[in-house]
Amino acid sequence: MKIVDETTGTRGFQTDVEMRDGVKLNTFVFLPAQGAPQFPVILQRTPYGITAPQGQAVTDPAYGWLPSADAPMRGSILRGWKAIVARGYAAVYQDTRGRYASGGEDRVYADDAHDGYDTLEWIAAQPWTNQRVGMSGSSAGATTTLAAASTRHPSLRAFFAQVGGSSIYDDVVCEGQSIEMERLWLWVSKNIPGLSPSHQKAIMRQSGATEAMMEAARQAAGECYDRLEAASHAVPPFIHSKDWMHLPLTHHPDFTTWQPFLDEIITHPAPDAFRAAHNFRRTIDIPGFHATTWYDIFLTSVMAAFQEIQARTGTQKLWIGPNAHYFIYQPQFWPRDPYFEWFDHYLKDVKSDLIDEPAVFYSPRAWIEDEASYTPDDWRHADRWPPADATVQRLYLTGDGGLREAPSGESRTYRYDPRQPNPTLGGRNMLITAGQVDQRPAQALPHYGLMYTGDVLSDDLTLAGAVRVTLHVGSDCPDTDFIAKLIEGMPDGRNVLLMDGVTRAMYRAAIFDPANHQPQPLKPGEVYAVIIGLGDIHHTVRAGSRLQVDIVSSNFPRRARNTNSGHPILANDGETDIRVATNTVYHSAATPSFVELSGLPG
Repeated sequence: MKIVDETTGTRGFQTDVEMRDGVKLNTFVFLPAQGAPQFPVILQRTPYGITAPQGQAVTDPAYGWLPSADAPMRGSILRGWKAIVARGYAAVYQDTRGRYASGGEDRVYADDAHDGYDTLEWIAAQPWTNQRVGMSGSSAGATTTLAAASTRHPSLRAFFAQVGGSSIYDDVVCEGQSIEMERLWLWVSKNIPGLSPSHQKAIMRQSGATEAMMEAARQAAGECYDRLEAASHAVPPFIHSKDWMHLPLTHHPDFTTWQPFLDEIITHPAPDAFRAAHNFRRTIDIPGFHATTWYDIFLTSVMAAFQEIQARTGTQKLWIGPNAHYFIYQPQFWPRDPYFEWFDHYLKDVKSDLIDEPAVFYSPRAWIEDEASYTPDDWRHADRWPPADATVQRLYLTGDGGLREAPSGESRTYRYDPRQPNPTLGGRNMLITAGQVDQRPAQALPHYGLMYTGDVLSDDLTLAGAVRVTLHVGSDCPDTDFIAKLIEGMPDGRNVLLMDGVTRAMYRAAIFDPANHQPQPLKPGEVYAVIIGLGDIHHTVRAGSRLQVDIVSSNFPRRARNTNSGHPILANDGETDIRVATNTVYHSAATPSFVELSGLPG
């Protein structure tokens, strides 16, 4: 143990905490210089490194990660050990398995539940803890927090998790049973440098690769990341990039040498035991603080965690602010910082007004263009989400391309060629452009899909809650994707994306019934009901605008391309498996297609 902060006398040490299988994880402990010999503890586990600069001095607590003065809210580790220790807590940081200085092989959250439990068990046996532990983290750090919370360790009393996945495969990677591609490809390639020496040795043993082969693969992955990122700025983006369009998705030559678990991630097309093991929210029963943004890639997962755990415990809080994943790291995002209010109450018995506030606190503006000048002075409280006075309105897609109060019209068809996908322009993305983006460049492409436009609104319409599209459809291929976009047609001619969602047709039954996970191929000439969830939003569509719903079959690379092959594991499909689909949407009273909007009274 040594003094890591001369000003305060904070003590710190490094240790290797042994897991149940003998793997040791690199861990830092920071203790206040004064106070009781036993402290409440805040634990944070991250794959992004626990030192600053990242990846340097990886076993020296004197370099323990701290946020920069310019960005005090940034990082998967929240608030930093100096602020935590100053409040009378012990702070514990840990590299997750296979990352930086920790042993074992990185398997992307597969080991974080039992590793979190074993770390909590180790903390409970230490002389400096009073057996009251909180966990916190952001993004990947939030997912590791939720994983540990799912184990119900008796020392863990509360958690604070922001912009992370509570059921990472059901909600995010396989949302709508379609592979979420943009984050996977960019995230995996970007994070190869953080894989630990023990991870490298394990992969070399399994594959027979030499050090020279591993180094070549590392360099190739970095170069591929650069090309992928550059293609996001092309006009149009993504769809002319050989790297983005590469098939098959499995055995990616630049990625899976270092991270073979990527193939595991993308080869579970429907709910199964693997995906269920990563549903962390189903067993959590302690107080939890959930924070997200309206265009966060993890929005649906954060909302589901709050709603499901709140129904069991009544001890959850949900804060939702504007914009995308990374805006939560800006100080101006927050109406106030609730972090220590939350933990002081549950770990120190300090009375806090936060606990008595309504469960939900949210921004009524889903998207703001000028982040730098944003002021969070209009947030609203609600006892639940959606607000109690929200009601559901149904608008029907009609055969003349309208949105009406009643179904009508003949069916409409469009052609979907996986070799000519529509590019992703905005939405709930993480590492590519997110948010409310004009869709006209995509809509102008041949074979884009179908557009349905409502009348000009005479009054403002405030959306508050979930949006869902129900389609009656058919296809001449055994499988395809149906993607719905909710768009605001602006008076100036822009068609701005508000929300989007997807359902893989062959696994349509598994969307709301995970037990019904067997593939159900489409048959030519048959009509099928498909339900598409678009997530939740709070947004006011202004008078003078129009609502629009687009039905397409690609949104690339937010969604990996469906090859229309009918093969259950699309990730294995190559160029020769591609089929061109003619897809049909029906509009009659017997086979209606419609959008359901949750909104507030005017």
